[in-house]
Amino acid sequence: MIELMVICVIWNAVAMETNKQKKNLSDLEAKNEQLTLEKRDLQNQTEDLRMKMTKLTAEKLFYKNQTMEMTVNMTILQNQNEQLRNNSDKLNRTQAAIISYTNFPADLFCPDGVCQTCPKDWIQFQESCYFFYNLGSPWKTWNQSRQFCQSMKSDLVVISSLEEQTFIYNTIQYYLDIWHGYWIGLQKVNNNWTWVDGSPDTLGYWKNPGSSEDFAYIIQNAPLNQSWIQFRNSFQNRFICEIKALMF
Repeated sequence: MIELMVICVIWNAVAMETNKQKKNLSDLEAKNEQLTLEKRDLQNQTEDLRMKMTKLTAEKLFYKNQTMEMTVNMTILQNQNEQLRNNSDKLNRTQAAIISYTNFPADLFCPDGVCQTCPKDWIQFQESCYFFYNLGSPWKTWNQSRQFCQSMKSDLVVISSLEEQTFIYNTIQYYLDIWHGYWIGLQKVNNNWTWVDGSPDTLGYWKNPGSSEDFAYIIQNAPLNQSWIQFRNSFQNRFICEIKALMF
């Protein structure tokens, strides 16, 4: 009888412990399931954040590219505006320069519709263009030389400063002999040396002052300030034409 009671007590104790363990297991399973759900929720949230981050990165790159494109377009527009402004300024200067001529020789300065500072084969110095006639013989008399220059809407050169004299002296060529040179626009009028524009000569770079001849040319084989020769019109020389440069 006592043994039976002991067995019953042990059985009850085992049953209670088993039930307790079952309850603990059930609680653990519930917690595990809850943790699994929470883990899945966190994974979903993490994926959602990752997708949002990817989207934000793509949008950031898009707006960055848009900003760069707008910057490039703005630079292009600024350059175009600057070019238009420069073209407008150049056009205004060209117009003002053309208006300054009494009779603008468009065929000389703008043969292809594009104007240049000097005509082709002319040399610019300061605000004038110069044509040095360097062809072979036969050359021309003073009158013929002036007519040739006038046919090109210009005239024989007027030398008005030491700087201009130096430029011309350094540009002309020695040819044939020591007596030949280049006709300049200086002639004797009423016994006074006068340039073709009507101004009196004030430089007097003569090699042979006091000569009775009436026309002047310049030579290179003499000192710069003694390089003008007085001679007769019929002598044939090369020559120099001058026209105002188209300054724009």
